[in-house]
Amino acid sequence: MSEAHALRRWLGSGLDAMKRSRGTLDQINVFPVADADTGTNVYLTLQEGNRAIARLPRDASHRDVVAAFARGALLGARGNSGVIVSQYLSSFLRVIDERGGLDAVDAHAIAQALAHAAQAAYSAVSTPVEGTILTVARSAARSATDVSATGGAREAVIVAAVEGARAELRRTQEQLPSAREAGVVDAGAAALVLQLEMLAETIAGADALAASPEVQWELPGRGHRVTSPGRLGHGDPNGGAYEVMFVAEPAEDVDTDELRASVARDLEAIGDSVAVNAGHGVLHAHVHTDESHRAVMVASEVHARQVIVRSIAMSSFPDRTATGVVALTTCPGLAEPLADAGAVVLVVPDPAALGQRGVMRAVRDASGAEAIVVAGTPELLAAARALADRRGRPRLVVVDAAHEAQVIAAIAASALATPGEDVVGLMTDAVERTAVAQSTGDALDDDLDRMVDGSTEVVTLILARGIDDSVGEAARASLEARAPGADVVIYEGRQSWPPLLVGVERA
Repeated sequence: MSEAHALRRWLGSGLDAMKRSRGTLDQINVFPVADADTGTNVYLTLQEGNRAIARLPRDASHRDVVAAFARGALLGARGNSGVIVSQYLSSFLRVIDERGGLDAVDAHAIAQALAHAAQAAYSAVSTPVEGTILTVARSAARSATDVSATGGAREAVIVAAVEGARAELRRTQEQLPSAREAGVVDAGAAALVLQLEMLAETIAGADALAASPEVQWELPGRGHRVTSPGRLGHGDPNGGAYEVMFVAEPAEDVDTDELRASVARDLEAIGDSVAVNAGHGVLHAHVHTDESHRAVMVASEVHARQVIVRSIAMSSFPDRTATGVVALTTCPGLAEPLADAGAVVLVVPDPAALGQRGVMRAVRDASGAEAIVVAGTPELLAAARALADRRGRPRLVVVDAAHEAQVIAAIAASALATPGEDVVGLMTDAVERTAVAQSTGDALDDDLDRMVDGSTEVVTLILARGIDDSVGEAARASLEARAPGADVVIYEGRQSWPPLLVGVERA
């Protein structure tokens, strides 16, 4: 039997527990915003960690399994809760491995690992809030330490940790105003308790918790009341309007603690719900903000290759069995309008560096069944097609677009679709009706003369970073004579090149 057998069993059972409970956890998710995704976020985070383990040989060492899970979970972490859980488990596993592995650790080592994990969870959050997953982590560590200090066995220590976590989970219903109003416990805290319960069953046996009362996640007979957050804004207690997540892999000579603190400060200046995790060569960050392009710029400063932007209001209460829409773009400034139209947006500053992992991450965020992908450059289109050729779920449908203006047209068409309409057909038609070009400011008039005629319906101009708005406004004025009935839409794309991207959509 492999030395990591117990470790694999625990991590696998933790994933299974989340799979069974993700729907309920999504439904009771009210903090920091009621966006109905905590269960799914934690499940997808754990799934990536377990997938990394599955690629190892059966006889892989305990250390190899720990490293694979930690790195996989860090790369795949979703949302505020996913980032915190990945940090918590990575820290716990590191201490367990240093003390001889899950099969060999004694009571003191388990208590110590839980304490380190709780501390790591707090450090991942720039503004800790009590009555959340953080409080539950701390209570589990304290209960375990108390039993360990009196000479309790390792089985007793982990059972005490679960009992302490459950007691604190019950209290989250009163500690968080949003949870008290909805009549639910904190969803992130409940997700962590599930992982600790599976750990207790792995160490102390399947019946270890039989005598310990479980915590009801909703007040009996009341039913929770979770409502859509609507249009959020920075400064509002519920946070910003957009969720931005990014992953970077710092160079080996970079001090990751300093980098993590620096990124956290930058994100705290522009948003709320900031969580930043670093370890195993990976930095993962999360923020809710009104200024997604500024968060993307923070990501670019650490050379992030995966930057995902979602509208919190548009993504609330998602149907994971429905078709989702993914937009791949090189333009940070397009993230907000594309997200507002309902797309999960993957911003890729350097298309040549995009791997299939980044595309798949965005696809899984969009849907659990099927996703339609539209790309803004030929390189991004090629990456989407390569992923679509692979079997599995979610199924991918790639729209044949390779220009940022076509992405805008396609996403706008998807947003206007009514139930039962052929969304792929609508998006494809919008792409086919959109002639495209790239231009410099000096040649813009000539390009528009060539492209615009009486059938022009919409002209889209996407301005690069540093291009003055007056360039677009001058084009708008000249277009009034060329195509009086056309709408002219100007976006600050903030791409590095080319200076201007042009799209002309015909009726």
